[in-house]
Amino acid sequence: MFDTVRYWRPDLRATGPGEWILFDGGKRVAVIREVTVRDVKLIRSVTWSPVSEERRLIGYFPDRMLAAEVTWWEWRKAVEKTQG
Repeated sequence: MFDTVRYWRPDLRATGPGEWILFDGGKRVAVIREVTVRDVKLIRSVTWSPVSEERRLIGYFPDRMLAAEVTWWEWRKAVEKTQG
């Protein structure tokens, strides 16, 4: 009668104060980090790469959970494109 709703929780692993890696299973997806922009604390999300210069900006967010959710959905869209 009711469809099952599955709760998603980001797999964020801290790498240091104010920095996390977002994982999809065992694959690194993005770096999420606290930053200050014009005296405002924000969360910045960039694609994962071992080389900092190769990372691409996903966006700036007011909180870590929003950053993780938007980053996850952008990741899933990119994965579906390559698989479909």
